[in-house]
Amino acid sequence: MSLKIGIVEKMPGYHEIALDGRLDTETYAELEKAATGLLAGNTRGIRLDMAKVSYISSMGLRVVMKIMKDLKARKGAFQLTNLQPQIKKVFDIAAALPPQTVFSTIEEADAYFDAMQKKALGQDPDLE
Repeated sequence: MSLKIGIVEKMPGYHEIALDGRLDTETYAELEKAATGLLAGNTRGIRLDMAKVSYISSMGLRVVMKIMKDLKARKGAFQLTNLQPQIKKVFDIAAALPPQTVFSTIEEADAYFDAMQKKALGQDPDLE
């Protein structure tokens, strides 16, 4: 599945990026490219609207955190809105993780996040 990205300048220097689809190892680069383009200019704030994001992998999480870090470095504003329950679960887990490496591979991290998202949706990952 692809990722649709809509960008609207809400006011000078402040943009909303609306995502639709999966933010995973196949699509994260699209968001990274769009955000890099915005951050190359005079962007002072980005809001990510995640209302239509159905899944996020560790690479998707990484690009979101990179956008946040880049904005923080320039004293910009970052907002994350409309998280679906399974997506919120991934961000909750990521915030609770210690800063050292927890997963030995991207695949291991993605498998863990996949299971947690299915659990948040009431699906049993062991039955699929």
